Amino acid sequence: MCSRGVPVMKQIALQHFVLLAVLLLLPAAALGGYSTGGHPGHFSSKPGLVPDYRQQPGQKAVSFDDQVKRLKSQSVEERRDAIERLAELADHRAVDPLIGMLADQTADIRAAAIDALGALEEARAVEPIIGMLKDKTEFVRSAAARVLGQLGDARAVPPLIVLLSDSSSSVRGAAAIGLGMLKDSRAVPELIQRLKEQSPDVRAAVANGLGGLRDKKAVPALLPLLKDDYAMVKVAAALALADIGDKTAAPPLREAIASEKDDEVHTQLSEALKRLEAAHEPTEN
Repeated sequence: MCSRGVPVMKQIALQHFVLLAVLLLLPAAALGGYSTGGHPGHFSSKPGLVPDYRQQPGQKAVSFDDQVKRLKSQSVEERRDAIERLAELADHRAVDPLIGMLADQTADIRAAAIDALGALEEARAVEPIIGMLKDKTEFVRSAAARVLGQLGDARAVPPLIVLLSDSSSSVRGAAAIGLGMLKDSRAVPELIQRLKEQSPDVRAAVANGLGGLRDKKAVPALLPLLKDDYAMVKVAAALALADIGDKTAAPPLREAIASEKDDEVHTQLSEALKRLEAAHEPTEN
């Protein structure tokens, strides 16, 4: 939903840098597919570079039962195709077969199954997906963190907090984003501690998560990021402050705007200030 007084296109432009950082943290399955061999594929909007699982005109429809049978195929591509189609069918009978695919030997398939379970929005998938936070492959752990955020189940909060200490920066960032989506105040102090992460991608993701939580306690910790060396972090902090809506952040944000030399970042910080000034004051948590 757009903030009052801020045009839709300006809000989209405002989030440009942060979205680039977030996309780097998301698994390739969320962006359109994986390559074979257990490695995330490269996303591209160009036809032919990403598998298209939509049914083609004149193609015979495949039933739910047929799709479930295809999950046992020796072909990674066919198993992934079946998973995608089960998600498209939105048939909740698919939950158990998809949970079974979380044990597939191919990381691409495990990540695709996580995404499909997230699309089905079935609460009984939460615990199995929590188990995938310990997967040996980092993009599978990232997929699990993101989908748990989407599912909105509070059971995921403690394990996602633990995941903030993962050895992979992309997984730590995905955990921060997932926690922000869960809107649980238990994550606030944990995320505040992570604002000093060495990786700028993670700092940006943590700021994003705190913005989602909308807790005033995060404001003092977010303000120093307005002077971060990385544009994506500065913009993420400004967006988070605008989301939180605490007007005490307005003067530091104005100072950051006055000293910003990059024209695009200057514009985005200015738009964040407009959002902040138009926001309702947050309630105390």
